[in-house]
Amino acid sequence: MTIKERVYKEIYSDIFAGKYGPNEILTENKLVEKYAVSKSPVREALLELCKDQVLQSLPRLGYQVKPVSLKEVLDILEYRIDMEISGLRRAFPYITEQDIQILDEMSDKTPEELIDPDWSRNESFHLKLYELNSNHYGYQELQKTLKQSSRFITQYFHTAWQKANEMNNQCHKEIVNCIRDGNLEGACRKLSHDIASIKEEIQKMHRF
Repeated sequence: MTIKERVYKEIYSDIFAGKYGPNEILTENKLVEKYAVSKSPVREALLELCKDQVLQSLPRLGYQVKPVSLKEVLDILEYRIDMEISGLRRAFPYITEQDIQILDEMSDKTPEELIDPDWSRNESFHLKLYELNSNHYGYQELQKTLKQSSRFITQYFHTAWQKANEMNNQCHKEIVNCIRDGNLEGACRKLSHDIASIKEEIQKMHRF
């Protein structure tokens, strides 16, 4: 891992964890001091984060953590439902017993993972499920979408994320059970509910 990659990862992780809030300004000088590196890798990491739409450059001020609207969060969850359901429908006739076993193992979560703000296991389950339809372009797009949606949700809607995370462990098991039973429509309903559960929690928060 290069210095730029390490700095990128650490800044991204801090934003993901909510250490830098929406609209907060990051400056090269402060980050150089924090990570004890030269300006060059810090600047490169910041520019890369701008490309990934995590930050936006403000001339003479620094780099602002991009705020996210409620509509953006809800839109990306709707997009995920459409994308992942279509992927499951295409993959369903070709899913093997070995695939089911892998998904079943991936759906197990420890109590610690249920409260951990790192969504890596949740993302891995959804990516593996989508991968079974063999659409490599779609897989890459889902990777980017999952990365963005998890950042949006954990950074801005942490309470909603925690409630949904407690539910999706059971949803993953139910998805796998439906696939094992040959129940495509049931699997699609469970997958849709899994993604929509956090959308519902977010909407509840904004009613009050």
